[in-house]
Amino acid sequence: MHTLTTIGLLLGMSALQAATPAADFTGIWRLDDAQSDNAAAIEQRLRAERTAEQAPVVQPASASSTAGSGSGQSQHSRGGHGGGRGGMGGGGMGGGHGGHGGGDHGNKSASSDAGTAPNDPPPPLLDKDSLLNVQQDAKSLQVSLGNTDRLDARFDGVARQSLNGNAVVQTRLTPEGMQISMQFDGGTRLQQDWTKSADGHHLLVTERWSISSVQQPIVFKRSYDRLDL
Repeated sequence: MHTLTTIGLLLGMSALQAATPAADFTGIWRLDDAQSDNAAAIEQRLRAERTAEQAPVVQPASASSTAGSGSGQSQHSRGGHGGGRGGMGGGGMGGGHGGHGGGDHGNKSASSDAGTAPNDPPPPLLDKDSLLNVQQDAKSLQVSLGNTDRLDARFDGVARQSLNGNAVVQTRLTPEGMQISMQFDGGTRLQQDWTKSADGHHLLVTERWSISSVQQPIVFKRSYDRLDL
């Protein structure tokens, strides 16, 4: 009896979840600059990520120090008469000079790499997303960006050419809202997660920008207010 009751409750919950309507982002949305990450903030995060990924370049200094110390120990083992004292001094001095020289070299390399880091363009669409005109139905989505680009997508999980042929786009509805994945030429990727406030007046787009010059995506946010309410 208890088993049947439990099964009934689970079926009822599944039916309720299935009947929950998906978020509708239809409307005209204007960017809230004060609540959004701008191009300067995004570039700063990119530089910080690049610096963090280049940090292991200084690690060979440790290896150099170890090699110097090992050389001293080898001489000590071969020294014979008076080798104990000479080996101790040689090992200590060799290790110290090796570590110091390797550290300077590593710092110069890191500095040089940071100074010659490529200047990546800003994330795609960042200069066109100040106004979004969104039309959505049960199966598809159309987003006009600044009256120049248009994103057409369907909620069937199939990747299609969009944005005037400049990207391959895949869109799906999620329990939190909507996810749009875009693949551009050159390996650049942009993933957007859209969520809407409970009153429907505000839209938050969390973006993950992936480029070839760094390993981890750069995460930033764009916030919008609805104009047509």
